[in-house]
Amino acid sequence: MSDQIAEVKQKSDIVSILSDFIELKKSGRNFKALCPFHSEKTPSFVISPELQIFKCFGCGESGDVISFLEKQEGMEFYEALKYLADRAGIKLTPQKPGFKDDKEKLFELNFYAKHFYSWVLLNHEVGKGALGYLFRNRGLRLETIRTFQLGYSPESSRHLKNFLIDKKRIIPQDLEKAGLCIIRGKDIIDRFRGRVIFPLFDHRNKTIGFAGRLLPKDEKKDLAKYINTPETVIYHKSAVLYGLNITKQEIKKSKEAIIVEGELDLISAWQAGFKNVVAIKGSSLTEDQLRLLSRFTAKIILALDADIAGDEAARRGINAAENLGFEVRVVKLSGFKDPDEAARKDPEKLRSAIKNAKGVWDFLLDSTFERYQGRSGNEYAKISRELVPVIASINDRIIQSHYIALLAQKLGVSIDSVTEEIEKISAKMIVNKAILDIVKPEVKTRSELLEERLLTISFRYDHNYLKDKNVKMLINSPLPKRIYEEYLEYIKKHKDFDPSLFASVLSKELVNGFTDLLLKDIKGLEEKDYNNEKELILRELQILRIKNDLENIATKIKILEPDKETERIKKLEGEFGNLTKKLSELEEKNMRGIIL
Repeated sequence: MSDQIAEVKQKSDIVSILSDFIELKKSGRNFKALCPFHSEKTPSFVISPELQIFKCFGCGESGDVISFLEKQEGMEFYEALKYLADRAGIKLTPQKPGFKDDKEKLFELNFYAKHFYSWVLLNHEVGKGALGYLFRNRGLRLETIRTFQLGYSPESSRHLKNFLIDKKRIIPQDLEKAGLCIIRGKDIIDRFRGRVIFPLFDHRNKTIGFAGRLLPKDEKKDLAKYINTPETVIYHKSAVLYGLNITKQEIKKSKEAIIVEGELDLISAWQAGFKNVVAIKGSSLTEDQLRLLSRFTAKIILALDADIAGDEAARRGINAAENLGFEVRVVKLSGFKDPDEAARKDPEKLRSAIKNAKGVWDFLLDSTFERYQGRSGNEYAKISRELVPVIASINDRIIQSHYIALLAQKLGVSIDSVTEEIEKISAKMIVNKAILDIVKPEVKTRSELLEERLLTISFRYDHNYLKDKNVKMLINSPLPKRIYEEYLEYIKKHKDFDPSLFASVLSKELVNGFTDLLLKDIKGLEEKDYNNEKELILRELQILRIKNDLENIATKIKILEPDKETERIKKLEGEFGNLTKKLSELEEKNMRGIIL
C-alpha cells in the first residue's frame, strides 16, 4: 500500500487539484489563496508546487493533497486516496478483498436506490401517476426529469425490498443506516413510499440521500408533505446545496449563484434557463454551504420564499455570507409565492427581478418599512427593534454609517439617536479579548532562527548536506532538532527525500513546524547562493555555540575559585583559551550575507 500511496501522490499535482476547490494566484515560486478553513480577506494560504504541500499562515492548517481532501471534503484517508487514484487513472489494490467502509456502502446503496426509483417513475405502471403529476402539475419536461434523475417510490415497500434485498443481497440493517427504510420486527418499510423522489447529490455527483414529496392526492393524509433522508455519515443537511453537482460550472462561469429554497424551485428555474442556481432547505443558509459555494463564486443572489427581514435564520446566513466576503443581493418577487411559480408562469418577470436584485442592506430596510408602514410610534419601535441589530452587525464602518444615516432619515430622528442604539447593541456583541491582548508572542532566539533557516534552505536545495556530522552538532533548538532527528531516521529507510511522504510520518505538531520551514519565504535566495549561505549560517551557529560554552566555563571557574580547585581551574582556563582563539578566527571572517 505504501508504494501505491507514493505513486498516487507522485501523479497528483497539488496545484491542479486544489484549483478545483479554491481560486489560486501565482506568487513567486508558490501559489496563494484565501484559506478555505477560516475566514480571511487577505490570502495567507500558500501552496508549494515544488514540495506538493500547503500551509495557512493564518490558522495554521497544513499538509499534502490527501490531508487537504480529508479536511476540505471530510474524506477518510482511503477515500481521498481512491479519489486521487481514480483521477490519475491508477487502480488501487483494495485494503482487504471485498472490504467497504460505511461511507462506500452508503454511496453504493443510494446509487442502487436512485436507479430503482428512477426506473419505477419512467418505466413501471405504478409510476404513471407521479410522472403525470410532474408533467401536468409541475410543467417539467422529460429531459429535465432525467437530468435531475427524479424517481417515484411505490406505495408498497415490497418493490424496494425485492430489488435491494432479494436481488442485490443488501443487508436490511445497512438499508436502515442509509435512511432508506425503517425496520419494524420482520417488516421492512420504505421510508419514502408513495412519494416523488428527488435524489440528493454532493458536489462530486455522489448520491448522498433523498427528498420525497407526497402526490397531491395524498396531501390530506396525516403525513408530512416533504421528508428527507435522516442525518447519516454521508448526508448532513446543513452542508448540502441541491443541484450544485449540475450547476457548479455555470455558477463558476457566470460568477454568481442564485439561491432558492427547495428542489422544485431549483428545477423549474433551471428548466426556464437559469442554469446558475442552487437550493437550500428552508431559509437558513449555513456557513458550511457558503464555504462550499465560495469555491465557485463570491456573489450570491437570494431568491427565497421567506420574509428575509423578519427571518432570524435567514439574517444569520446573510451575516455569515458578509463575513466570508460574499457580495449579497436579494430578489423581490411580486405576484408569485415562490421562484417555482414565477419560473413556470412568467420566466421573463423572474429574470427581471433577478437582474434588479437589491443590495442586502437596502432590501432589509425597504422590506421592513413596507411591512410596518411606520405610521405610528408603536410601528417605529418595531422597525427600530428589527433594524438596529441588523445595522449593528455590519462590519464595514463606512457602510454602517451610511445605513445609520438612512435609518435616521426614514424614521425622522437624529443620527445621534440611532448611533446610540447601535452602540448599545454593539457593546453586547463584543467578545472580551483582554486575555488575548496580554498574551505576548514567543520570541525566537538567534540560534533557533539560524537553525530553522539552515533546515529551510537545505530542504529546498540540498537535503543531503544535512547528513554532515557538523550539522548534527549545531542543531539544538527543540523544534528544529526534533524535525532534524526525524529526517535522519527517514533518510535511513528511503533512497530519496520526498517532503510529502516525510510529512505523512510526522506528528501533527511536527508537520506544522516542517511545513512552516518548507514554505518560509527565503527572500530571493537562489540555488547558486546556497553553498555560501549555508557556510555563513554554520559559521554563525559555531560562534553562538562557542560564546555559550565560554559563558558556561566562566561560570564554572567562578564557582571553583573559592575552593581553590587549582587543577580543575587550570584545565578550564585552557579550554577557555582554546575556545577564545577559535572564536577570534571565526569572527575575523566576513559574516555578512545571512538574511533573517
